[in-house]
Amino acid sequence: MREKFLIFENVRQAIIICVVLLLGFGLGNNLSASYARSEMMTGSQYFFTLRYVLYSVVGLLCMLFVGSRFDYHRLLSPRFLKLSGTGTILLLMLVRVAGRVVNGSRRWLGAGPVSFQPSELAKVVAILIAAGFLGEYLRRGQRISLLHWPKAAPLAFALAASGLVLIQPDMGTAAIILGLMLYMYIIAGIPKGQVLSIFIVGLAGAAGIAVLAPYRLNRLKVWLDPFIDPQGAGYQMVQAKLAIGSGGLFGMHWGQGTSKFFYLPEAHTDFAFAVFCQEWGFLGALVLICLFALLAGAFYRLAIRTQDRKGFLLTCGCSFLIIGQSVANMAMVAGLLPVIGVPLMFISYGGTSLVINFFCIGLILSVYRLEAAREIREERMAAGLPPEDRNGLRVVHRGEDGRRGR
Repeated sequence: MREKFLIFENVRQAIIICVVLLLGFGLGNNLSASYARSEMMTGSQYFFTLRYVLYSVVGLLCMLFVGSRFDYHRLLSPRFLKLSGTGTILLLMLVRVAGRVVNGSRRWLGAGPVSFQPSELAKVVAILIAAGFLGEYLRRGQRISLLHWPKAAPLAFALAASGLVLIQPDMGTAAIILGLMLYMYIIAGIPKGQVLSIFIVGLAGAAGIAVLAPYRLNRLKVWLDPFIDPQGAGYQMVQAKLAIGSGGLFGMHWGQGTSKFFYLPEAHTDFAFAVFCQEWGFLGALVLICLFALLAGAFYRLAIRTQDRKGFLLTCGCSFLIIGQSVANMAMVAGLLPVIGVPLMFISYGGTSLVINFFCIGLILSVYRLEAAREIREERMAAGLPPEDRNGLRVVHRGEDGRRGR
C-alpha cells in the first residue's frame, strides 16, 4: 500500500498530483470555453469561472477533510445509510414539485444564484449504500444475490432513484445510477448467471426506453450518422467533430478556439472536451487521457490492496464514477457514444458534480489512510513492537465492522 507507484512515493501522492493537474486543466479550459457565453448572459466574462473556482475550493476542503481526518466507516453505518437513502429519494421527489426547469428538464433545486442537483448526490449515495450493505455481507462470508432480500435492498434504492431521475427527464444520469449499483453487485461477486441476465435485461430495457421516446430514438439515429440532420438533432455532434478535427496535432492554442462562440452548444459543460481538443490539439488531448489513465491505475492499485471489504467496494464505486463518467464523456464528444449528457470530471463546469467528485476522492484517500495505518500496525506487531507510529502516537485501525481495533 505504501510502496512506490511508478514515479510517485505512493498511491496517495499520485492521486493528489493527478487531481491538481486535472483541476488546473479544468480551470483554464473553463475560462476559455465559458467567457463568451458568460458575458452574453451576465455581462461578465468571468461569471462561470468564478463559480468554478468557488466550487473547487469547497470541493478541495471537503476532500482534504474527508481524506485526512474522517473515517469512512461512519458513512457506512446502517442508520446513516437508511437516512441518506431516504433523504435522497425525498429530494428527487421534491424536484418534481419545486425544481427549476433548464433546457426543458427539471433537475435542480435552489434559490437565487445557488442551485443543487440531487441526481448527482444520488450517485454517491448509491455507492455508499452498496459498499455499506454488500460489504457487510462479504465480511460475514455470505454470497451476494439479486434474488434474495434484504441483499437486494441497495438495488431497490437504485431503481427508485433512477426512475425519479428518468422522468426529469435525464436518461444519462438515470443509467449511471443504476449502472453504478449493478457494477457494485458484480464486483461483490453475484453469480455469473445473474451477470448475464443483467446485460440482457439492460439491453432490452435501453431499447424499450429508446423506442417509447421518439427523441431518444432520434438520438440513436443521428449518433450513427449525425449528418442526416446537421442543423437539427445532429448539430451538437457535428460541431463537436468539427471542433476536434480543427485542433489538429498541436491545436489552435489556448483561448483561440472558435467553437465556443455559439457554434457548439454546452461548450463549457457537456462538450468541454471538444473545446479542449480544438485549443490543445491531439497531443493535449493525449496528455489529458493519460492523466485519467494514471488516476485509474492508482485507484486500481489501492482497490486490490485493500483488505477491508467495505473499503474495497467504496474504492471501486468511486473509481467507476469518476473514471467511467470521464471515459463516457470523451467517447460521447468523439461520437463513439450517443449524446448522454454526462460531465467530464474536473473539466466540465458543474458545481454539484465538481463537489461530489472531490468528495469521492476524499473517500478514496480515507480508505488509503486507514489501510496504511493497518499495515503499519501489523508490521510493528510482527516485529514485537507496540502499535505506535513514528511520533509515538497509537495507530488506531477500524476493522471491517467499523469498531476500533487495539
